[in-house]
Parts: sequence; C-alpha cells; structure tokens
Amino acid sequence: MILKDTECLLFDMDGVILDNTYDNNFWQNQIPGVLAKKRNIPFEDAQRLAIQIFNYKKNSKDWYDLDYWSNMLDIDIEEEKKAKESYEKIKLYSGSLPCLEKLKNKMKMILITNAHRKTLNIKLQKYDLSPYFDEMVCAHELHYVKEDIQLWYMLKSRYKIDFTRTVLIEDTIKNIHVGLSAGISKAIYLGNEKCNMSDKIIGMSSIDDVPSAFN
Repeated sequence: MILKDTECLLFDMDGVILDNTYDNNFWQNQIPGVLAKKRNIPFEDAQRLAIQIFNYKKNSKDWYDLDYWSNMLDIDIEEEKKAKESYEKIKLYSGSLPCLEKLKNKMKMILITNAHRKTLNIKLQKYDLSPYFDEMVCAHELHYVKEDIQLWYMLKSRYKIDFTRTVLIEDTIKNIHVGLSAGISKAIYLGNEKCNMSDKIIGMSSIDDVPSAFN
C-alpha cells in the first residue's frame, strides 16, 4: 500500500527505532539486582517483588515516571539508567537511521514516546535523533499515556496535526487501536503481537520497509 497525501508521521521510539533490550534488561534484571543488595534478599525474591510492584502501575503514567520509581524504591533510577552496564545496551535497529534519513524531508515528523523525558535524554545522548524530528514528545508531559485516547486528542490539538493525513508507526497494537479511534488515518505495525491487518493497519517486518510505503 502506498500512503499518498501523508502530511505527518508519528513515530514510536522503543521497539521501532531503538531495540527494547535496554529497557527490558533494566527493569527485569538491573533494578531487581539493586533491590536485592539494598534489602539483602536473594535476586529471585527481588525480581518477583519488582514484577509485582511494576505490574501494579502498568499502562499508567506512573509506570514511565522515573521520579515516581526513585521515590517508591528509594533508588536513583536516573543514575542507574546512566550506569555503563545499562547505557551500553541502548541500541538502534540497523535500518533506523536510513529510514529516518529517507523520510525526514518528505513530511512532518514527530516522535511520540511514553518514555520519561529523563529516559529520552539519556537515549539521545547516545544517539541524537533530534535532527530527524520536528518535535520530540514525551506523553507524560501531556499528562496521559498512549494507551489513553486523551493523549492523542492532546497531541492533535497542541501540535496542530491533521489526523486524516497522519500515519502512526508503532510496535504496540493497543496503542495503534487507540490512535486510530482518535482519528489517525493509518498505522504501520512493526510488532510481534498477533493482530488482524486491515485497510488502516499495515504490517511490516522491520523499520527498513517503512520508506517503501511512501515512495
């Protein structure tokens, strides 16, 4: 499908441009390891505790808020994210920069991520993606997350986006459905969840394939 007349691209970051390894390892291994030492408990117990605490806030604004978790866990989450063992795991998908390079002058480009601004800044220190985007938006600064339809209405209003000429590029099918419900015209899905493709959702295997939709 060729997506003609597209004026704006809304790009997710993690799982689309950046590999999820950094985030998954951080919350599943690194923070439980810090908790284990701090509370003098076995790693497996700390891991179970962390999963219970994190799941309680999943899909909420707090889940992505580094300051919230720093207070909750009594751990400097930002500093842990900057630690070498963590920082070195931040990786771009191989096709990310070529894709962004091909698309950046064709239409308006907006990065929309659930990541906290501190998390975004850490990732941008390693890979400066800012030259490719007209705006880089952290959802929590609009007081919602992408799982909440209000976020998309806020985004549309604040950045004067014509959703009828907008394509969302995402790896989370729930976020795609919410975005489409808010009026976004089309979506490119890069995730692994099972879902039914439609005339509004185009499945692609990787970011390498995205530019072909706009040729």
